[in-house]
Amino acid sequence: MSISRRKFLRQTAYATSALASISSLSGCGIFDTNPQNADAGKDDVPRPVTQDKQTLYIYGWATYVNNQEVLDDFTKETGIKVVGDAYDSNEVMLAKLEASGGRSGYSIIYPSDYMVTQMRDLKLLAPLNKKLLPNLSNIGRSYLELPHDRGAVFSIPVSLGTTGIAYNVKAINSIIGEEPTDWSYLWQHKNKLRVTLVNDPREVMGMALHILGSSYNTKDPEKIEEAFKKLRELMPAIANFTTDAWRDPLASGDLMMCMAFSGDAISLARQDPNIKYILPNSGTSIWTDTIAIPRGASNIEGAHAWINYVMKPEVAAKISDSNSFGTTNKLAKTMIPDDLKAIKALEPTEALIALSDRITKLDPEVLEVYEGFWTRLITGLE
Repeated sequence: MSISRRKFLRQTAYATSALASISSLSGCGIFDTNPQNADAGKDDVPRPVTQDKQTLYIYGWATYVNNQEVLDDFTKETGIKVVGDAYDSNEVMLAKLEASGGRSGYSIIYPSDYMVTQMRDLKLLAPLNKKLLPNLSNIGRSYLELPHDRGAVFSIPVSLGTTGIAYNVKAINSIIGEEPTDWSYLWQHKNKLRVTLVNDPREVMGMALHILGSSYNTKDPEKIEEAFKKLRELMPAIANFTTDAWRDPLASGDLMMCMAFSGDAISLARQDPNIKYILPNSGTSIWTDTIAIPRGASNIEGAHAWINYVMKPEVAAKISDSNSFGTTNKLAKTMIPDDLKAIKALEPTEALIALSDRITKLDPEVLEVYEGFWTRLITGLE
């Protein structure tokens, strides 16, 4: 997958909060850095507001807009040319659409689940015409009733992502002798492990809250402090807080385990049989990417044709293959490549989903509590 989920999930934590206090710590070396982030939104290509119906402008994560085979096949099927532009965070997309006042020139966007809620409240999304989407029946019913958009009024979930554990099988077996099954493994073997956790306070603090029996989205300062104390016990085993820079060290055995996002981890596991990605059996955080039509879209008919097209099982399977995410398309599940299908952690079971959480937007004052404990955690302050 060419776009990391780091920004997506970090922005979940800070959607309404200042980042200065955390960003200033990046020079300390404990955070991962990505020079590409500085260029976000630099190549801002204006798109015509008034368009002919034979061209469809799409704005989304790179994995959705750069799959040339999928784009070309849509053109062959419909006669509509597709022009795709990529963003690297939901917030870049949101800012562009807000600034345009509904005249961005795009007729399709790919907001992640929490962003659908925000855009719906800002009246930036157009309601979907289900009569033009006969392939909607291919989407699993449970995905059409998710909290961010019950009834799929404004969006259709297309990809399923998770946060889990990637590990080096040989390193784990040689040093510890048993492979992990849950988050608790990190604490049980903290004196022998060398691990990384993602550079994301909501994910890391949420994981600790979860194993303590609380929600990823708790607002209780006392429970958040308990999670901080739990994580502090783990600090001797933590090599770094990074979301992107763990792949090579894990493959070489310099790292034994990494908290990771599914697309990145599964892509590596498909390349290296010594790397496994698992979902903790007590539950984890799960999230979805959706497809939607922005308010002011000029090619409404073409947009519905695109949405209906990507819900075809064979197309959904190609998309899942390219980004190593699970698919919400129940018919596509049998069509994805065997190597991807063989990875059990590709999609959580219904039982595991029931044990898991979705990270949601929190009020600024609650985020300040998370930020305070996160800063203390990564700096070693008492």
